[in-house]
Amino acid sequence: MSDALLIRSTFPMARCISCQKDVLTCVKFDDAGAEYRACAHCDTPIASELSWVSAAELESTGYEIGQRRGKTGGCGCGSGGCRIRRP
Repeated sequence: MSDALLIRSTFPMARCISCQKDVLTCVKFDDAGAEYRACAHCDTPIASELSWVSAAELESTGYEIGQRRGKTGGCGCGSGGCRIRRP
Protein backbone atom coordinates (compact mmCIF):
# COMPACT_ATOMS: atom_id res chain seq x y z
CA MET A 1 0.00 0.00 0.00
CA SER A 2 1.44 3.40 -0.94
CA ASP A 3 2.26 5.93 1.77
CA ALA A 4 -0.22 8.43 0.28
CA LEU A 5 -3.01 5.85 0.36
CA LEU A 6 -2.20 4.90 3.97
CA ILE A 7 -2.44 8.54 5.02
CA ARG A 8 -6.03 8.72 3.71
CA SER A 9 -7.11 5.20 4.66
CA THR A 10 -9.27 4.39 7.66
CA PHE A 11 -10.08 1.01 9.13
CA PRO A 12 -13.27 -0.11 10.97
CA MET A 13 -12.63 -1.21 14.55
CA ALA A 14 -14.98 -2.07 17.40
CA ARG A 15 -14.98 -3.91 20.72
CA CYS A 16 -15.49 -7.67 20.37
CA ILE A 17 -17.23 -9.22 23.36
CA SER A 18 -15.71 -12.64 22.61
CA CYS A 19 -12.12 -11.50 22.07
CA GLN A 20 -12.38 -8.87 24.84
CA LYS A 21 -10.46 -6.29 22.81
CA ASP A 22 -10.80 -3.76 20.02
CA VAL A 23 -10.56 -5.57 16.69
CA LEU A 24 -10.86 -5.00 12.98
CA THR A 25 -14.34 -5.71 11.72
CA CYS A 26 -15.61 -7.11 8.45
CA VAL A 27 -18.94 -7.08 6.64
CA LYS A 28 -21.02 -10.27 6.78
CA PHE A 29 -24.52 -11.16 5.59
CA ASP A 30 -27.18 -13.08 7.49
CA ASP A 31 -29.47 -15.70 5.93
CA ALA A 32 -31.91 -13.00 4.82
CA GLY A 33 -29.12 -11.06 3.11
CA ALA A 34 -28.98 -8.28 5.71
CA GLU A 35 -25.53 -6.78 6.21
CA TYR A 36 -23.87 -6.71 9.64
CA ARG A 37 -20.40 -6.22 11.09
CA ALA A 38 -18.44 -9.07 12.68
CA CYS A 39 -15.09 -9.55 14.38
CA ALA A 40 -12.41 -10.25 11.78
CA HIS A 41 -10.88 -12.83 14.15
CA CYS A 42 -13.77 -14.89 15.53
CA ASP A 43 -16.84 -13.84 13.44
CA THR A 44 -18.79 -12.73 16.52
CA PRO A 45 -21.36 -10.10 15.50
CA ILE A 46 -20.34 -6.62 16.65
CA ALA A 47 -22.89 -4.85 18.84
CA SER A 48 -20.82 -1.77 19.68
CA GLU A 49 -20.34 1.35 17.61
CA LEU A 50 -17.63 1.36 14.94
CA SER A 51 -14.59 3.55 15.22
CA TRP A 52 -12.81 4.42 11.97
CA VAL A 53 -9.08 4.65 12.73
CA SER A 54 -6.04 5.74 10.75
CA ALA A 55 -3.21 3.38 9.81
CA ALA A 56 -1.09 4.77 12.66
CA GLU A 57 -3.92 4.26 15.16
CA LEU A 58 -4.47 0.73 13.85
CA GLU A 59 -0.80 -0.12 14.30
CA SER A 60 -0.88 1.28 17.84
CA THR A 61 -3.36 -1.50 18.71
CA GLY A 62 -0.96 -4.25 17.58
CA TYR A 63 -1.82 -4.69 13.91
CA GLU A 64 0.95 -4.32 11.33
CA ILE A 65 0.47 -2.83 7.89
CA GLY A 66 2.84 -3.41 5.01
CA GLN A 67 4.75 -6.33 6.48
CA ARG A 68 4.75 -9.63 4.62
CA ARG A 69 4.13 -12.74 6.67
CA GLY A 70 7.04 -15.14 6.93
CA LYS A 71 4.98 -18.23 6.16
CA THR A 72 2.03 -18.82 3.87
CA GLY A 73 -1.49 -19.67 4.97
CA GLY A 74 -3.02 -19.44 8.39
CA CYS A 75 -4.05 -15.81 8.08
CA GLY A 76 -7.73 -16.50 7.51
CA CYS A 77 -7.85 -15.75 3.80
CA GLY A 78 -6.05 -18.93 2.80
CA SER A 79 -3.57 -17.21 0.49
CA GLY A 80 -0.96 -16.24 3.05
CA GLY A 81 -0.42 -12.95 1.24
CA CYS A 82 -2.30 -10.71 3.66
CA ARG A 83 -0.53 -7.50 4.48
CA ILE A 84 -2.40 -6.88 7.74
CA ARG A 85 -1.20 -9.01 10.63
CA ARG A 86 -3.48 -9.82 13.52
CA PRO A 87 -2.25 -8.98 17.02
